[in-house]
Amino acid sequence: MKHHTAWIGGCLLAATVASAQTPGKTHELKATPETTFYRFLDQSLMPVLTINSGDIVKLETTTGTPGYFERLGVPKDKIPAELYATFQGAANDGARRDHTLTGPIYITGAALGDSLEIRLRSIDLRLPLGGQAIGPNGGTLPGEFATQRDKVLYLDLKKKTVEYAPGVVVPLNKPFWGSISVVPPASVGRVTDQRPSFYGANMDNSDLTAGTTLYLPVFVPGALLSLGDGHAAQGHGEVGGSAIETSLKGEIQVILHKGKTLRLPRAETPTEYMTMGFHEDLDEAVKIATREMLDWLVEMKGITRDDAYLLASAAMDLRITQVVDGAKGVHAVIAKSIFTR
Repeated sequence: MKHHTAWIGGCLLAATVASAQTPGKTHELKATPETTFYRFLDQSLMPVLTINSGDIVKLETTTGTPGYFERLGVPKDKIPAELYATFQGAANDGARRDHTLTGPIYITGAALGDSLEIRLRSIDLRLPLGGQAIGPNGGTLPGEFATQRDKVLYLDLKKKTVEYAPGVVVPLNKPFWGSISVVPPASVGRVTDQRPSFYGANMDNSDLTAGTTLYLPVFVPGALLSLGDGHAAQGHGEVGGSAIETSLKGEIQVILHKGKTLRLPRAETPTEYMTMGFHEDLDEAVKIATREMLDWLVEMKGITRDDAYLLASAAMDLRITQVVDGAKGVHAVIAKSIFTR
């Protein structure tokens, strides 16, 4: 598989400059009962939109059922009508339904062995209401909090802030989708999107903000791409078990690369290369993310694996993505600025 990372780090730039100059058709994908589904991935999903490589999608994602906010005492006239519309017909059990995904999107020509380049062109807050919770057995401190605690958060969409308490204001200037996923191979069967894996899903990577590019492998015809689990803000680690869960809107461009295979999701920010590792054991996740970066450096920059390992020790950072989603996540990043060619 040496060809794939060399392609992403080298020829990719030349190959995609042209497509960036001539984007394809622009589509709109609203969050409705017909375009959203909850917390699973498999091949039975029927696409709600078909696009071609290079097309742009303006989309909405929705988090927070009216029943959840009503249960916590929010007056009905303070709950956005969009939430009532999207969750019409859904089970009114008072759950927040963070993993309501929009999609799937069918990419024409995508097949096993290909990969997707997903450019996150914009991501923004959509509605002024968010939710968060901790539980007695959740997060990184199970057993230390005796009862469930839910918190309603009123988001200031103009200032892009939220006030937690007097004198405690959290910026909301880097919203992101926690779950971005293709459908896994048929042999895997139906899975929850809550556990991150080689097909993406609930990565909860707070560095995948607007302006970054995510690369995902393709396993089924059309790839069947879905997005959701909107976060207004989240720290690295997501230690309490949830971010500020909310509805988002944004714009993506999807580019198909034929015959360019990946083992795991990878990404580029404007300033960094990024590899990811997922495993129940955080030490193993570290090893996976590090090996992926070494492979990328060898193939992308033509250096030896020994030199890549030495370089990583000098210039690569490891960030704890999250430690609460079953498979823990680590992402490795290295600055693009250190490379002169």
